[in-house]
Amino acid sequence: MISEDIIERVRLSTDIVSVIREYLPDLKRAGRNWKARCPFHNEKTPSFVVNSEKGIYKCFGCNASGDVFKFVKEMDNISWVEAVKKLAQKANIEIKETVGKDSVKRSEKTKLFEILESSARFYHRHLLESQSAKTALAYLQKRGVNSDSIKKFQLGYAPRNQLLEAALKKGNAVDDLLKAGLITKTERGNFFEYMSERLVFPIFDVQGRVVAFGGRTLDESKQPKYLNTPETAVYSKSSNLYGLFQTLSELRKERKIIMLEGYLDVVIPQQFGIAGAVASLGTAFTQNHAKLIARHADSVKLLYDSDDAGRAANQRALEILIENGVETTVSALPENIDADEFLIANGVEAFVRLLEDTSKSAIDFMLWRICAKFDKNSSEGKQKAAGELLTFVAKSRNNITIRDWIKKVSQTLNLDENLVWLEFKKQRSAQVKSYKVDEKVVLQVNNQIGLSIEESLLRLITDDKNYINRIQNDIFQDAKCSKVYALLISGAGIADILNAVTEDEKDWFSSLTLINIEYKNKDEVLNILLKDIEK
Repeated sequence: MISEDIIERVRLSTDIVSVIREYLPDLKRAGRNWKARCPFHNEKTPSFVVNSEKGIYKCFGCNASGDVFKFVKEMDNISWVEAVKKLAQKANIEIKETVGKDSVKRSEKTKLFEILESSARFYHRHLLESQSAKTALAYLQKRGVNSDSIKKFQLGYAPRNQLLEAALKKGNAVDDLLKAGLITKTERGNFFEYMSERLVFPIFDVQGRVVAFGGRTLDESKQPKYLNTPETAVYSKSSNLYGLFQTLSELRKERKIIMLEGYLDVVIPQQFGIAGAVASLGTAFTQNHAKLIARHADSVKLLYDSDDAGRAANQRALEILIENGVETTVSALPENIDADEFLIANGVEAFVRLLEDTSKSAIDFMLWRICAKFDKNSSEGKQKAAGELLTFVAKSRNNITIRDWIKKVSQTLNLDENLVWLEFKKQRSAQVKSYKVDEKVVLQVNNQIGLSIEESLLRLITDDKNYINRIQNDIFQDAKCSKVYALLISGAGIADILNAVTEDEKDWFSSLTLINIEYKNKDEVLNILLKDIEK
């Protein structure tokens, strides 16, 4: 464990602009900030902002954000501790690690990774060598999976109740196997191995570490057909995508992802040379999935099954991706056929042609989905369809896209475009918490649209901590604002706060702090905000 004092010394001795310029030579001053093209996604117009005073960076294109330690960690693909050590060495600061709770936690996670890696080797070896795995190998052969893919994805087979015994012989404790999500204890006091007698799909994180397993039964009468190991200290379903690690090298070149449904839906396309094929892990698509995708790709093709459940999944994923600024299109598989089955039966050219021929833009897919629910020829049907469509349109951040989408909505529903614009503005103004600033107070504000009163107050006291003592401790009702305020009054700096909050809160707070606001009269602004909150 590295002491907080040493971490703070390294931070204070390190100029974030100088560090980032070593990686991004095009970093240039832009007012109080510095700007460059983001290293985490492809872009033509720079949206990557660095603030040297606050010691943070934020990309307004892909939402990447953090302090100097996180930047080096992400760019060099190393751990946070390694990033601190690297910067300490540059600053000629000696690091002496101490044993504490954090180091214990890290050692526990290291142990879990070792157990999971060992288990993956155990399952893989049994698939290739065990007599009991013949059915599993025959199934993979039937589904068209070749030996290279078996090796690439480290596919395995779990012999009946043998992992626990093998792990105990290696000196692992039962508690550690429970923590790794490999076994569970039944009500009778027996231990149940999640993957027992299943074809095993190891799940890797973006660093190539085994974090969990998915298993498919080979007995069609046995339910559930697919079973995932539970979430653990090293695994979250909503923060991982199956197949992402195996296609990272291609993504660095093309930055295009195809979102599919199942394990073999990913294995077979990658086997056929289809780059960017990934799948969510037995859970609905989440904000974390979108943020993970935005880090590694600029565009996404959604290809779920062509049934009601698949179309609903497409819509959920589409809405979340658009909210996160990811360019998204939707393609359709024929009824009752999976992506891997289509590829095996028809080949790569037909699969690529299918993706192109059935491709719908985000708005075209939503028009197709929503208009099928309502009668476009009735006033009530048009009203309901327009309401749902405009809710979707509002998820886009791009004003040009919004304009084009509203035009399409108007044409499809045969409505006057001006009326649709009026409805859109009414809907958006109802969603956005805003406040009126006294005309006597002149503010020069950039990108302030959408700030709530509490966010505006938090932005003011973050800019000038002298105002902290002028407000009451219980003034913030918004949970995020209250959390950051508590950190501010405890003496935490901007970088400290970024390290103390969740990923979603980090995106929000870094955006908030980097908004460029010039206050002509801070005292008057403070008084107005306090009055508005009181009202």
